[in-house]
Amino acid sequence: MEESCQHLFMECDHAIRVWNLCHRWIGILSVQHNEIMTHFESFYLAQGSNKHNLIWRGVWAAVVRCIWEQRNLIVFDNGVADAEEIFHKAQLKSWLWLKHKEQVGARCFADWMMNPRLCMSSCNERRKEGQN
Repeated sequence: MEESCQHLFMECDHAIRVWNLCHRWIGILSVQHNEIMTHFESFYLAQGSNKHNLIWRGVWAAVVRCIWEQRNLIVFDNGVADAEEIFHKAQLKSWLWLKHKEQVGARCFADWMMNPRLCMSSCNERRKEGQN
């Protein structure tokens, strides 16, 4: 059976669990789309600013990247599928991207893990203060 992007990133049981963890983390209850582009487009916070949505879509990209990396470990290095590990790696990757992009302090990582919306808001406020 040939593996498709659709299956790997959206339909595989492990990917579904990773996306469920991601949605729970951000505090969103939604229907998961199986088509990749529609799934990406669904990563939009209606109450969020453009900055929040850019960060949120960065999380989407981090999850996809981590699913891909884990798949490669499984195929080429006898790795094991672990949805929680994949998700935690995606949280770290997205925070590192945010830290680099926004120059946020290291203390924000705890906020990011516990309440990413709070961290996104505080990053937005720090950026505004820096512009004044």
